[in-house]
Amino acid sequence: MTDYTTYAAFNSLTVNGRISNIDLVNGRNGEFIAVTVITNFMNDDDGANIKFLNSDGLLSLYKNGKLPVGRMITLTGHIKSIAETYTNPQGEVVMLKRPTMEMVDVQVPTGGLGAKPKDKVENAVRKTGVVVRPTDAKPADVSVIDETPVF
Repeated sequence: MTDYTTYAAFNSLTVNGRISNIDLVNGRNGEFIAVTVITNFMNDDDGANIKFLNSDGLLSLYKNGKLPVGRMITLTGHIKSIAETYTNPQGEVVMLKRPTMEMVDVQVPTGGLGAKPKDKVENAVRKTGVVVRPTDAKPADVSVIDETPVF
């Protein structure tokens, strides 16, 4: 029998959910964020946790206050692991409140940043304009007529 090396299949996934937690972490390779997003697979279910790490653009968005807890977000990436249980310090297998999926190579596609929670939205600057009703418009001066251009 020949020994085979297994390689990861193309397990690409697109997920939409709401950010439930973000932790800023200082690791041996520098700063990164650990993000948890809750998504729902079916109506009225308990949801599932999607966890990933990021040290690129999402870290910058987080530091600039553009990635608050509660914001809707769409992610694409690869599945690293899926778990429904954990072992507690007493050695007992315990069910998680929500199944948890870890993702790697996570990116947010164009348009993937969704609505922020209402309390995190900056007040928009409203432009004011003038409304001219047809009844308020002055009639054109018909005594002035442009000459027809010669071609």
